[in-house]
Formats: sequence, structure tokens, C-alpha cells
Amino acid sequence: MDDFMQLGKIESRFVSVAVNNKPRNIDLLYMTYAQQSIIGSGGYMPEDVRDVQNIMTCGKWNLENIITHEFPLPELAQAIRTASDVVRAGNVVIRMADAKEY
Repeated sequence: MDDFMQLGKIESRFVSVAVNNKPRNIDLLYMTYAQQSIIGSGGYMPEDVRDVQNIMTCGKWNLENIITHEFPLPELAQAIRTASDVVRAGNVVIRMADAKEY
């Protein structure tokens, strides 16, 4: 969360999952200026999930092309720094499956 607050680019979104269970300090003024948002992982409506699934499976777009960087979970801080560089990065993926290895 601290890295997101310091490095998250304008209009970025932090999705909190169950493992993020400690109290956090949040700079609401900075978030307001940066137009950032924080949502819970259960914050998506079923119709939104269906729409995204339809978009992803229709074959009309090559969605893998929008991913510019991938990082394993232990490199989360670097992934956030990379994602904040709007010139070099599009969408950054964190490989959660790697978490089982650590």
C-alpha cells in the first residue's frame, strides 16, 4: 500500500484482497489530486465480471499485447515503480502463482 501511495500513477486503482488485513494510513488529499481509487477485491458486480469475461473470450482483441511487463510477487515494489512509468509501461502483471514458491 505504501508503494502504491508513493508511486501509483494518476487514475491508478489499488485492489485490496483478504491478505491486506492490517490498518493502513492513507493520504486522501494526494489520492484526490492523483484521482486514485482503492477498492476491495469483492467490489466488482456480477454483470461487470460477465462483460469482462465476454470481452476476453470473444477473440476480437489480442489482450496479451496490452501487457508490457510481468513480475513475480517478490518483486512487487519494482512492478509498482515500473507501472508508474507511463512512458515505458502499459499494463504490469504480478504473477501470484509464483507466491507458492516463496
